[in-house]
Amino acid sequence: MTSNKNREQFLELLQTSLADETFIKATLSKAAPGYRWKRVSISAFINTRGSYEVSFEYDDGRQVERKNVVRDDAFGAALPLLSDCFQSTYLRTQAEQVTFERTDKGSFRLKRKPFDGETAELPKHNREKNYLVSSNAPFLRELGITISTGTVRRERYDKFRQIQKFIEIVSLMIPEGVIASETGITAVDFGSGKHYLTFALHHFLASHSSAHSVIGIEQRSDLVAAGQEAAQHLGHSNLSFIAGTIEATPITDAALVVALHACDTATDDALVKAVTAGARYIVVAPCCHKYVRQRLTPSADLAAMLRHGIVAERFADSLTDSLRVLALESLGYQTKLFEFISPEHTAKNTMITAVKTGGRNQSSISLMRQLCEKFSLNDFYLDVKLQDLLEIGTA
Repeated sequence: MTSNKNREQFLELLQTSLADETFIKATLSKAAPGYRWKRVSISAFINTRGSYEVSFEYDDGRQVERKNVVRDDAFGAALPLLSDCFQSTYLRTQAEQVTFERTDKGSFRLKRKPFDGETAELPKHNREKNYLVSSNAPFLRELGITISTGTVRRERYDKFRQIQKFIEIVSLMIPEGVIASETGITAVDFGSGKHYLTFALHHFLASHSSAHSVIGIEQRSDLVAAGQEAAQHLGHSNLSFIAGTIEATPITDAALVVALHACDTATDDALVKAVTAGARYIVVAPCCHKYVRQRLTPSADLAAMLRHGIVAERFADSLTDSLRVLALESLGYQTKLFEFISPEHTAKNTMITAVKTGGRNQSSISLMRQLCEKFSLNDFYLDVKLQDLLEIGTA
């Protein structure tokens, strides 16, 4: 192979390993006379968002300067160094070790050797978290969130983080004794969609007790069929899926009810199902809030602020969720209203959790009345659906 062919082959190896993320590291040495840097080290790592990045460390013998670049820019950053600045480069990929040298006569030598050791694990930008759901969980691979090695796909890392946050919330809400109980509980996920969180919930509960069962309710039959197929493939006998709407699907026994991003009053329908089934634990992440937005009339002191559409929309969101929380509190639930995940991932990021403690809260009923009167709301839907239980009537 000619000298120029050696150079072309090495550059192709480097570019390909960066493109397919098999590049591990490279060390550039034997700097050209008068060149500032004596050595450059290039290494790949996984950043805090789970993305593949490349770090350049420039060493002049006294201090080191560092910069990180995204994968697509790494080859362009390395090419000028290889062409003009260094005579020797050691390249390490997942599959091989490569030595590339430029001789004093200007020719190029290339040596390639298969790497026989263990597959390298890319370093993390910071310390690995102790996730409640391991990246090696079989359901993550089944649903396309990870690859066979347990590595999270770059484009699915936001979903992976959402799963971790959701399970963290559930784990803090339900006592350890209940999670580990041999009698088990039934959990229902309304509007389970593509079932990522349904499978995560089953994985978490089943890892503590085989007695738990999880049911996903989804009105799209193709998604139900996909969920059933995945559950069967994984051997999850206590995970099932039902085709139907929230309102029309009968639920008589559910200790935990989940409804994430159920649109508008569908969230209320899920709350009704949870309350009437006597659920001890409720987790909802509301989506759009059209019902109250279309019915509220601002009081005079707020009219100037709520004349702007975007302000009125956001205010209606907050008012709706506040009324939902008050309704749950009045029925003996201890509630929390908080941000689920960062708004950079989704604008619909509010979550309500409720734990049944017993005992009606009369002050919450009074506060509901006051808010409805202030904004001339005849109802906010949930109060009508739970009218017999709330005992507040309608205006």
